[in-house]
Amino acid sequence: MKKLLLAVLMACCVSAFAQTSQKNGTLYKTHPLIDVSNTLLSLYQKGDVDGMVKLYADTAKFYGPGSDKGSTLAQEKDHWKQIFNEWGDIKLKIQGYPDGLDYTKEGFIVQSWFAFSAVNKKTQKTAKSNMVLFLSFNKDGKITSDLIYYDPSAIIAAEQ
Repeated sequence: MKKLLLAVLMACCVSAFAQTSQKNGTLYKTHPLIDVSNTLLSLYQKGDVDGMVKLYADTAKFYGPGSDKGSTLAQEKDHWKQIFNEWGDIKLKIQGYPDGLDYTKEGFIVQSWFAFSAVNKKTQKTAKSNMVLFLSFNKDGKITSDLIYYDPSAIIAAEQ
């Protein structure tokens, strides 16, 4: 009985270690599309809406907290203008470094983690939040999808 149990355990171990690896893509620390992401964040801090728009495909979709349906580039452009009219001293501090994920089948995505802070012009209150941004790109190097996650409670509180 012990020999049978040992044989079964050995077969399970061999089976577990015999799994083949499968590559899903390549991870980059530096890449031209990471540079596009960094440029976007720099333009955002400056409030340069026209410069930001140039980085996006005309058909780009935008997703944020609580949005189940993506907004368009035109809608996001209006939203950016509203943000820059209501908020000042906008700072984005990269945490770590952005990662470029070149997926075998899904294309290229850049993910950036950063600390956000801004001062509400009306209340003079500062909002701070940690954020993560995922940007998808087309073959022309234009952003096709902009997905951002953060807790909006500090921003809402600073508006009151």
